[in-house]
Amino acid sequence: MGKNTHMDSIGDVPIILRREIEALIVAPFLQAFAAELGNAKTTEIATKVIAELASKAGKDMAKVCGGNTLALFHKTLPLFSQGGALEMETKERSDTCLKFNITWCAYAEMYRENGLSDIGSLLSCQRDVHLFKGYNPDFAFTRTQTIMEGGSYCDFCLKLNQEEP
Repeated sequence: MGKNTHMDSIGDVPIILRREIEALIVAPFLQAFAAELGNAKTTEIATKVIAELASKAGKDMAKVCGGNTLALFHKTLPLFSQGGALEMETKERSDTCLKFNITWCAYAEMYRENGLSDIGSLLSCQRDVHLFKGYNPDFAFTRTQTIMEGGSYCDFCLKLNQEEP
């Protein structure tokens, strides 16, 4: 008998499939709003909404994980890779620093294949900083390049800001 493919909630749907569905729905709206409001205002509004959604997702992730440490976050990385969506390599991992590179990104491929490369960064990559801040406001995030924007890899660096006593 085949594998049970019944899905009880949106959480059972791989993230890359959720992003594709979202993009296919959102793209025509963004185009229509841009025709009425201009690209700058449309992008400003969309960026704000995506930041709010990502921040909430980060807070929800911390609740599901039972905490918001770097170690717990590292354990969540397979969620973003479901179905082979990402290939990554961990470069550094400690209690205060997590560095990893995405060496292949099906998200970038999916946006390109759907003719949506121009909004892929807005809909996916720009979520990251807000997701991390929602997960743990003490995380400092840096990234110098993304595959979506033409880089050969995405370099993620999460550090825990620690205040001196």
